[in-house]
Amino acid sequence: MPLVAVVAVGLGLLCMWKVHQFSEPEPVITVNGPQAPDEFNLKRITYEVFGSAGDGGKLVYVDIDGHPHQVDVTTLPWSHTETTTLTVASGSISVHVQGGQLGCRMLVDGVVRDEQSDNHENADVECRVKSA
Repeated sequence: MPLVAVVAVGLGLLCMWKVHQFSEPEPVITVNGPQAPDEFNLKRITYEVFGSAGDGGKLVYVDIDGHPHQVDVTTLPWSHTETTTLTVASGSISVHVQGGQLGCRMLVDGVVRDEQSDNHENADVECRVKSA
């Protein structure tokens, strides 16, 4: 009888150890958070307006942060440059003058991304870069 008890207790312990092994959680794999790059690539977005302002006009541009700015135009050419380290940036410009010739241009890092022109009295143009 003691031998049967020792075998039963031994089998019970062996079964408990196996159940414990199967119910053990898998090892957790750690993932590092996003790392900042060592160097930032600056983007330069340049807004340009050229032509004849005539008796004047208005321009509205949206900066890289999405804020609109209004400027009274008396003479042309007009230019404005912004820099950012954002991976994606956008901007736009809309111009209306009482002159007869008008053009706008948007450059990203010196490369023309949009250019429009109008040769009518009370000219208006719009340039836009959706993703720079």
